[in-house]
Amino acid sequence: MDNLPYEIILRWDSEEARKKMIFAGDRQEAERYLQAVDEIQRSGNQSAIPIAMARLENEFRNILISRSKPISFLHHIHAKEEEEEEAQHGCACFSHPRFNTSASGKRQDDYDPFDDCNFLYSLRLDKTNKLGYSIGAINDLRCIAERMISSGHLCQCIEVYGTVRKSIIDASLRRLGISHVNLPLDAKIRRWREVAKVCVFTFFPREKKLCEEIFSGVGDDIDHACFMETMKESAIQLLNFADAIFTATTSSPQKLFRILDLYQALADLIPHFDNIFDHKLCESIRVLATNILSRLSEAARHTFFRFENAVLGDTSESEVPIPANGTIHPLTTYAMDYLCFICDYKQTLNGLILPKPSMESIFTLDMHFAQEEGEDRLTICLTLIIGILLIKLYGKCKHYKDESLSHLFMMNNVHYIFKRVRGHSELRDMIGDGHLKNLERKFNQAAVSYEKSTWGRVLDCLTEEELYLKKGGKMSMSKSALRKKIKAFNVLFEKVHRTQAVWSIPDLELRNSLQMSITKKLIPAYRSFVRRHGKMELSGTYVMGHAKYSQLDLHAAVFDFFKGKPTS
Repeated sequence: MDNLPYEIILRWDSEEARKKMIFAGDRQEAERYLQAVDEIQRSGNQSAIPIAMARLENEFRNILISRSKPISFLHHIHAKEEEEEEAQHGCACFSHPRFNTSASGKRQDDYDPFDDCNFLYSLRLDKTNKLGYSIGAINDLRCIAERMISSGHLCQCIEVYGTVRKSIIDASLRRLGISHVNLPLDAKIRRWREVAKVCVFTFFPREKKLCEEIFSGVGDDIDHACFMETMKESAIQLLNFADAIFTATTSSPQKLFRILDLYQALADLIPHFDNIFDHKLCESIRVLATNILSRLSEAARHTFFRFENAVLGDTSESEVPIPANGTIHPLTTYAMDYLCFICDYKQTLNGLILPKPSMESIFTLDMHFAQEEGEDRLTICLTLIIGILLIKLYGKCKHYKDESLSHLFMMNNVHYIFKRVRGHSELRDMIGDGHLKNLERKFNQAAVSYEKSTWGRVLDCLTEEELYLKKGGKMSMSKSALRKKIKAFNVLFEKVHRTQAVWSIPDLELRNSLQMSITKKLIPAYRSFVRRHGKMELSGTYVMGHAKYSQLDLHAAVFDFFKGKPTS
């Protein structure tokens, strides 16, 4: 009877028996083998223990491999939902997918060879078996682990467990596309965010729980050691993949939103990371995650500051000439698109410590906008950028030789800024009604200045000034002066018509409003002039015979203005 345990160990060590797995067959035989191992451990049979441990190691490995439940994937979340959400922010100004959409609303850079159907991956777990193994398999693994560890084979046990589980996890991560490096940058970011969620909410917690089920209580911190052995490389790979994406993202202002996407995704996951990798053995993982988040935070601040400097230090007269037709300058659209997009990241940016405005920037802000009490730093920065933009626009308008065109340029650009702020609820709330009214006032000033500089001289031709001369103590109409006035009006209006038809006001509402404002001043003045002097003869011809335009002609001509097309 004393030799029975030894005989059982030897019987399963024969060449024929090695081809079979004890725990894959009869349960009673498996129980007898475990009891035999217990007996030889108690007896201290040093010759049988190595044989038994080698056998248990193979059984342990086989159970881990053969009885693992495969992870299946479902394509069940269609990307169209994401596209529709992102298309609300669409603008072709930036290459970020949030802004770059085709007419169909589908992102142009969305081709993903790993995911041809354009679906996001979602993990489906067997609800009856969330750990990837049956209860029986877990019990067998624990029974084997207890005996291997009690016999001093802890390292071998951890090594086998880690090797097998790492290969399974690595295969799962490859299926999720974590190592797919040939994707466009934006697709990489989206892929990382999805994979990170699966890892943090499924893979990592499940693997930790599995380690606890098998190793908890077997020895001091063995479950944590096995978990670290299994998941360390995957966790580092996941974090390094995010770091590599960030490293590949240049610090140009256009890349801010990519950095913020990564930052917010990682920031949301950090608490879960800390909870999963909470043991002292996992400290290096927590530190790595925190360091990468810190780098992303610093990069976001730096990139935001670069945008402010890009506007403040713009010298684009040589690179992007002022538009010859007085339309909206590219710097204006660029800056306002950027500000509107920034508002979509308001919560994230307010969580960062944004750079303090420079003294030059503060001076700029004071010149154009009075700081309102209680404004947060992001609001101050956005208000500051608008103030800087206005200064740049005032500088650019001085390059026009035509004073009227310079005022039209300012009117176009300030109106564009005003309309973008007013039309974006988040930006309007941040900027505030006080600053919005200030923008409206600046726009009105530019509009008034345009009308005065252009139409003041034209309307002067329709006044009574210099028409009357004193003869014999009486004031009488000077036909020569009247002829000069009519001729001057013809010449001036023809020049304005020819010149300002090619000027551009791209905003249809603004264009119509200005055209109506001009006709309300011009047509009544012209009608009154004709009524007063139309029947007077000049060189045998009535005044209207010298006038080039009828009231209808003037009205039609004014509505040719600001369309960016030469007159026919």
